[in-house]
Amino acid sequence: MIFKSHATIAANPDITMRAHIDTLDVEFAGEAGLDIVTGEIELHVTEIPLHLTIPFLRRRRVVAGTLGPFRVKVNPAQLSVRTTGVHVEGAIGGENGIDGTVHCQGKCQAEIDLVGQSPGKILKAAIEGVFEE
Repeated sequence: MIFKSHATIAANPDITMRAHIDTLDVEFAGEAGLDIVTGEIELHVTEIPLHLTIPFLRRRRVVAGTLGPFRVKVNPAQLSVRTTGVHVEGAIGGENGIDGTVHCQGKCQAEIDLVGQSPGKILKAAIEGVFEE
C-alpha cells in the first residue's frame, strides 16, 4: 500500500528578549622582560638506518628504512621585549549596568510532503488487529 500526506505549517513569531548585566569591574596588570641572544647553532645528522622486526608476523618480517637526514641551523638572532608596569583598572556598565533589548518578528512557512509504502502483510495484520478488538 502506498500512502501520501501533505502538511503546511505557518507561524508568525513575535519575540522580545531583554538582558541586563550588572556593572563589571575590570583590572589588568602586567610586567614584561625578555632577552634572547644566540650565536650560530648548527646541527647535522646524516641518515639513521632503521631495522624493525615484527615478531607476531609469520617468518618474523623485517622492515628496513632510514630516518633523516636532519639539519638545523640558527643564524645570529636577537629578541628584546621591555615593557614594565602596565596597569588598567575600571568598570564596564557604569552605575546601572548594561541593558539590551532585541525584538524579532518573523513569517515562517513550511510545506511537507510525505510518501511511503507499507508491505501488504503489515497492513493486513494491522487491520485484522483492529477488527479483533
